[in-house]
Parts: sequence; structure tokens; C-alpha cells
Amino acid sequence: MQPEQQPVIIPMQGQQIVYGADNQQYVLVQQQNPPQNGLITASYTCSGIGLLLFGIILGPIGFILGLVAKTNGDPRGNGAMVFGGVVTVISAVLVVFLLGAGI
Repeated sequence: MQPEQQPVIIPMQGQQIVYGADNQQYVLVQQQNPPQNGLITASYTCSGIGLLLFGIILGPIGFILGLVAKTNGDPRGNGAMVFGGVVTVISAVLVVFLLGAGI
């Protein structure tokens, strides 16, 4: 009786080649989430423009785009969400201040 061999795992980009006990080669493919560069760029752009004007509208849009990027697996979505949230809060405070001052 032969002792059972442990499979040998050779990591490759996005896949693994595994050699089983019978020297059979198996390829395991792992799905990887691509980076969300477009969503991150759009989030920061909306929030940045919102910092200058229309922040009460563009800030939440930047936040939502960052949230979608984070949900799709891009960790940079956290920073985009924070920036969009900060722009929204700053814009809301400015709107309340301007309305209170009668401008």
C-alpha cells in the first residue's frame, strides 16, 4: 500500500496547478475582481467638483460611486466614500449657513 501524497500547489497568476496523488495535473482557476478605476475616478471627480459647486448633489453621487466600487471588491472605494461623505456634509453645512444668513 502506497502512502497518500499531498498535492503540490504551484501558484500562478489567477490560477493554481495542483498535482494529485496519481501525478495527475489539475488546474484550479480563481476569479479575481478587476480594479474599479473608472468608478474611483468618477467618484473623486464628482466629489471634487462638488467641493467647489453643487456639492449637495455631487457629493452623494461620489459617495454612491465609491460604494459601488467597494462592493465590487476595490478597497479604494473606502477613501472615495469618505471623500464623498465629507463633501456632502460640508455642502449641507454651507447651505444651512447661507439660508440662515438670508443670502
